[in-house]
Amino acid sequence: MDQRSTVSTELNSKKINIKGFEINYMKVGNGPHKLLIFPGVLGVVRSFGPLTENLNGENYTIYVWDPPGYGLSRPPNRDFSPGFLDRDADCAIALMEALGINRYSMLGWCNGGCTAMIAASRAADRVDKLVVWSCNAYVTAKDLELYKMTRDVHGWPEGRRITQFKAYGEKYVTDTWSGWIDAFQKILDEDDGDVCRDALAKINAPTLILHGAKDDFIPVEHGVYLQENIKRSTCLPLYTHLYGKLFLFYFKRF
Repeated sequence: MDQRSTVSTELNSKKINIKGFEINYMKVGNGPHKLLIFPGVLGVVRSFGPLTENLNGENYTIYVWDPPGYGLSRPPNRDFSPGFLDRDADCAIALMEALGINRYSMLGWCNGGCTAMIAASRAADRVDKLVVWSCNAYVTAKDLELYKMTRDVHGWPEGRRITQFKAYGEKYVTDTWSGWIDAFQKILDEDDGDVCRDALAKINAPTLILHGAKDDFIPVEHGVYLQENIKRSTCLPLYTHLYGKLFLFYFKRF
């Protein structure tokens, strides 16, 4: 099956050439507050329905994008060679420049949170606020053990597995997830586990860090580290998986 055929066309999504990639993005709302949302690994623009459907379109204009290799920003397939997060960050900044948007806030989920932090450090004069949840600036050997336990995608919870297979096809999910784990193993081995530590001190925007205190994939110590190293930041270690209504509750008050 053609890998692109497994991703349904997103309502209101468009494509624009950014740095040689045909980047897919979706715009929702027409409010004065501009938000750019960064998906996690194998995310797609429709993954953020709880946000795009519940934030007031008269107050916000939301942009959700598929980084190269995800969603409808394919081909090419996902590239996890060294510097992949930096390339995504530069692509996101270039996307907003191409759309003529000079001031905006950023929201990043999981690996997308890492990319958002890098982007916020590089476009510090343009980012009003930053919200990240369940992400990390470094990786440890213990973290890698957790990641490796999920390498066999057939062992994932059924809901997640079926959703991802429908979106991408079984082979692409398997290959991409393994590629992501291998990329972080390389970061641990060759970069002393440094995912984006240097970016943290360069972030000027007020930052809200959301992290599940019982998150068994990205331990809460990572959220605490972000709070200790990003000025003007607040960390909320909450006792649930941080998505949907609970996230909206805190985001609207930030």
